[in-house]
Amino acid sequence: MAMMMIGMLGFSALAIDGGALYHEHRRAQNAADAAAMAAALAKVKGQPLGTVALTSTTNNDFATTAQACNPAGLDCILGVGTDLTIEVTNPPREGQYAGNPEYIRVFIEHRVNTSFAHLVFSGGLHDAAEAVSRVWPTQNFTPGYAIFATTDHDCKGVWFSGTGDTNVAGGGVFSNSDAASASCQSGVQGGGGAIKVAHPHGIEVVGTFDLGGSGAVTPAPTEFAPKQRIRPMMGTPDCSGVPDLGQLKINSAGPISIDPGRYEEITVLAGADVTMNPGMYCIYGNKGFTANGGSITGTDIFIYMGDGGFDLGGNTLVDLDAVQPPNSLVDPSDNDWAGMLLYVDPNNTNPITITGASNTEYSGTIYAPSSLVTLEGGGTTMGINAQVIGDTVKVTGNAELNINYEESKLFFLPPALDLVK
Repeated sequence: MAMMMIGMLGFSALAIDGGALYHEHRRAQNAADAAAMAAALAKVKGQPLGTVALTSTTNNDFATTAQACNPAGLDCILGVGTDLTIEVTNPPREGQYAGNPEYIRVFIEHRVNTSFAHLVFSGGLHDAAEAVSRVWPTQNFTPGYAIFATTDHDCKGVWFSGTGDTNVAGGGVFSNSDAASASCQSGVQGGGGAIKVAHPHGIEVVGTFDLGGSGAVTPAPTEFAPKQRIRPMMGTPDCSGVPDLGQLKINSAGPISIDPGRYEEITVLAGADVTMNPGMYCIYGNKGFTANGGSITGTDIFIYMGDGGFDLGGNTLVDLDAVQPPNSLVDPSDNDWAGMLLYVDPNNTNPITITGASNTEYSGTIYAPSSLVTLEGGGTTMGINAQVIGDTVKVTGNAELNINYEESKLFFLPPALDLVK
């Protein structure tokens, strides 16, 4: 019984001290997380982020006095307390985010008082907690890329299959897919048209690129590029500020104007000449926004596809322009959609086709993160002054397709905070 009691007391001591250590680690981790996010918010506001972080940890019962780090530097502040140190660095001095000014690291190391462990060995137990936050600056979704495929693993993240030439200027082409087998590649050139991306940009793929088509590709694609995490949207468009106009089917020839609003569907038949008045168009039905011939023009517009596909037909002359920053198009939730031409809800997986007759132009960001986006030129030339973001992106057709990425005219995400570790 005496031997058993010793063992039982040992297990009891382990349970008590282990529970205390777990509790203290969770408390320290929560304090580090809160401090990292507080520091990120301070960075956005232009406040001294190290001071704000130490104030946050003090409010969470980790009180310290600010001191210089070793080595000292403007990138680091050290908080020292009783059996406690807190280091706040921006950019981090170590780890995977070292040297990147968008990241802030908070590291807490402290002693944990025990009930039994100190009877066995001196010095007590020590615990450490780390948190890393990120401050996303005001920027495009994917700065520097005219075409961006978000898929992680699909074949043909970017796929060039047309006979017409594709010219990309001002930005590059990127596929986030890691597909790299003989039968499934991240990027594919399978058509007869040439692909030219203007210097200093190019085509980058996380997996491999298949040069199986007859058209020239300039410069040569870069394979096995690092994966990129597309910045998340902070909210969806708020359509409560526009009237519900139900179904709209236009089948008459001649000019007609339509107003901003919520539509179950918009269908434009051949021969119609449609002008979209400035404002916000929200499509909520599964038939989406379609056309077949005629013309569709609009300036200072924003189209939100809550449901349904988008296809204005290869025979339709299209000239659609988003509101140009720094002008504004603000919804009732104070989201500014300047620069955004077409926003497809992430839950909407219907295909999106950007097409039109000769001299068609689209200007503004096209954001469809869960859809196949097809860029299809018909006739002679087609222009896209835009940033195109899709789950997968296919470029096809027999027209010369000119894609021009001009960052200042596209949609900008506001600053945002993110806890990454």
